[in-house]
Amino acid sequence: MYPQQRIHQDCLVEVYKEMVEAVGIESMLKLYPLLRGQQINFPVRLYAKDKVSMKISQEYNGKNVHVLSREYGYSSRWVQKMIKEHQELEEASEFRMGSLMDDGRK
Repeated sequence: MYPQQRIHQDCLVEVYKEMVEAVGIESMLKLYPLLRGQQINFPVRLYAKDKVSMKISQEYNGKNVHVLSREYGYSSRWVQKMIKEHQELEEASEFRMGSLMDDGRK
């Protein structure tokens, strides 16, 4: 659309100037046709809670709450809550499976 050598950076709208500073002119020109005219809202958090919650439950070793909280940017309290919820879900699932097996034996 706009050849890079013909872009007058001093005339750019402020948001595009900021993009050029952050990612460079080439990347800004790639994003421009995809995003122009759109209102974009970037979430404060980089990671999705549900996916982080699953990763935390997989990576938890009984002692690394603080490490996980720092790694994913959530509070230790929230990490502990997610671990507890996953443990309760696993216990409930194991209980249901045990009940189903017991019913099948009768």
